[in-house]
Amino acid sequence: MIKKPKSARALAYEVLFKFEKTFDRLDDLSDRALAQNELSSRERRFFKNLTSGVVRHRLYLDWIGSQLYRGRYKKLLIKFKVLLRQALFELIFMNAIPDHAAVNEYVNLTKKKLNPFQAKLMNGLLRNFLRQKKDFLPPLKISDPIKRLSVQYSFPEWLIKRWIGFWGEEETEALCKKMNEPPDFDIHINKQKISPKKFKNLLLEKKVPFKEVEYDSGVLRVNDLQPFLRERWFEKGYCVVQDESAALVADQIELKEGSKILDMCAAPGGKYVQLLKKKPAGAVLVAADIDFVRLKKVKQNVERLGLKGGLFVVADGKNPPFKTGGFDQILIDAPCTGLGVIRKHPDIKWRRKFEEIVEFSKIQEDLLEAADAILKPGGKLIYSTCTVDYFENENVAQEFLSKHAQKYQLQQAKAPDPTMLNEGFVRIQPQQHNMDGGFCAVFLKK
Repeated sequence: MIKKPKSARALAYEVLFKFEKTFDRLDDLSDRALAQNELSSRERRFFKNLTSGVVRHRLYLDWIGSQLYRGRYKKLLIKFKVLLRQALFELIFMNAIPDHAAVNEYVNLTKKKLNPFQAKLMNGLLRNFLRQKKDFLPPLKISDPIKRLSVQYSFPEWLIKRWIGFWGEEETEALCKKMNEPPDFDIHINKQKISPKKFKNLLLEKKVPFKEVEYDSGVLRVNDLQPFLRERWFEKGYCVVQDESAALVADQIELKEGSKILDMCAAPGGKYVQLLKKKPAGAVLVAADIDFVRLKKVKQNVERLGLKGGLFVVADGKNPPFKTGGFDQILIDAPCTGLGVIRKHPDIKWRRKFEEIVEFSKIQEDLLEAADAILKPGGKLIYSTCTVDYFENENVAQEFLSKHAQKYQLQQAKAPDPTMLNEGFVRIQPQQHNMDGGFCAVFLKK
């Protein structure tokens, strides 16, 4: 008997249920599910929008559910909650099918995954929601600003408190609103394999919408990666995805003939690829990472793009196996909480805890100390993160400068927009600069 293929909704339910049980990376869970189940291009896009959207608005959807359900919402089966979140998300944020058809889809899915009693409950809750949906607006019902922002934009309260402490209520709301927008993706055309003109013609031929960005003719902005996967343009090495904020970090490196440069935490490899594209004669570019599997993927990506001259070393950045003073420049794209890339990875909201900010800052400090030993006098140390938290950014940088005041000085970082510069550091805020949040500091060894 041939197994009936799963629908996009049923597959989304399985992924979201696994996420609730494990809090594994949503991208990993989704990729595994898609590899094991055949969906059309349209269904894949629907599946991706549904899973990321439910995770992005998880707390808001639960707030609505808790008002619809007359019993103790916390006592509801997690399987039922996942299905209810999916249904509410479709009814509020998507218009793939009419409301009554969406209700029927979820009543039937609940009957299949749970039982007829739960399906009847689902039907009642969803129909009540459709009758009263204008009433479910957090600003009308929640007066406390921390609670309101937390519910309305689905961010944990500890994070909202922290951000209000940094920037105030208005700026925090702007940040949350921006991070909840469906993401755009910056596509860097690989000129080694295809010209920008030819690649743009390919997109026009396949009717793939794109925008050209101001700062680089070889970069395009798109809002859907499915056509790129379907046409295998990544596999063919025609392009890579890298946010503008990440590209700004690679721009801090001065590529000179004969210089020795280390990318200390190279995986997933976006910045290393940018450097290798511009590698001058005689320069040595080393990609190091503690994770063999991830570093292997960096190497495969480099080969797919047709780039030459890369060197790859599996190494712990806190104890690097390189000689003292061996490098002219070192890039530390440090492990961090990733709070600047929530727009692309909404699961970060629920996977992170406050304690991890402290844990990551310790790792970051250790990496800077280790880099100091292998950097030549007169060399440059570039420190970057993809978080917006001061404790992992300015605090770590200032601590390092304070500890090594006799040895290092802060060099003015480069940025295309003066509003990105703050006391010599680059700080990128998604709501201000329309790109992933991040930080960069450049230290010069005297």
